Amino acid sequence: MEKDTNRKLFGSIALGLFILITISVLYLFAMSKNTVDLAFAYVAGISMIVLPCTLPLAFIIVPFSMGKGYKKGFFMALLFGLGLSITIALYGLFIAIAGNIIGLDEAASQAGTVSKILFMVGGAAALLFGLSELNILKLKLPSFARTPQFIEKRKDYAKAFFLGLFLGNAGVGCPNPLFYILLGDIAVKGSALFGGWMGFVHGLGRATPLIFLSILGIMGINATSSILKHQRKVKKVIGWSLVILGAVIFIMGGAHEWYEETIVHEGWNKFVKSTGLPAELMKEAHEHEGPKDFIPHETAPWFLLLLIVIPIVWNYYKKKNRGDANG
Repeated sequence: MEKDTNRKLFGSIALGLFILITISVLYLFAMSKNTVDLAFAYVAGISMIVLPCTLPLAFIIVPFSMGKGYKKGFFMALLFGLGLSITIALYGLFIAIAGNIIGLDEAASQAGTVSKILFMVGGAAALLFGLSELNILKLKLPSFARTPQFIEKRKDYAKAFFLGLFLGNAGVGCPNPLFYILLGDIAVKGSALFGGWMGFVHGLGRATPLIFLSILGIMGINATSSILKHQRKVKKVIGWSLVILGAVIFIMGGAHEWYEETIVHEGWNKFVKSTGLPAELMKEAHEHEGPKDFIPHETAPWFLLLLIVIPIVWNYYKKKNRGDANG
């Protein structure tokens, strides 16, 4: 009886997290403006799960929390997420302090330009790392060889927490353009409190999909085994997702006003309107008083198309050349 009750409870939690993740993905592709706020920080964290420096964390916390019972496994996953969030919060705090010392806060008056440049840099980074995942380019990401003995010797709850603290470092050099944008904004604002809080919320976003996968594992649905089985396909999906996401975010920075006129943004506005959420969430009609776009509106769609088509053609010829060499 208790087992059935727990299964229903955790099934409901898993469903709630899945809905939250789905809404976050929709928000990610239909952001109404390039302003960094708490929602942006959280969604940027959720988006990390598809990347090669965050997805492997699922292969650590999911098996670790399985077989421990519903409550213990769940709290272990939560502690892992808390540790991860604290580490990212510390990075946010130190980056804000560094930005303040350097004097980046003086650029606040040009925040519109800074924000757009950060979007373009982040998008370009995602494109490069996407090409790396597809083996079109060769880029090496930092990794950790082993877990410190201090953590290995801890009991379950402490071990989960300290693993989160330690492995929170793994995603700092991750190819996520949104993370770079977040860090850049934190550095520009130069507020330690703002940086730490935004970093913590971002960490919660990173932890959400990991907790979701852990709950599924605790319930006997080990999604990570399916990911391992189809590792090559998953890598391709991640690579092309980064290429497309990078292209879109690059355009969001370079031609943001044009992007807001597209069907993606308009579709999001209609969706929000249908939910009856407060009008301030919609941002349907807002003025652009900041700097003009870097990319002219008439060339923006062609630029976006080129950013996606060039990697496709490049990948085709790389595969063809490898085939000819093997033949």
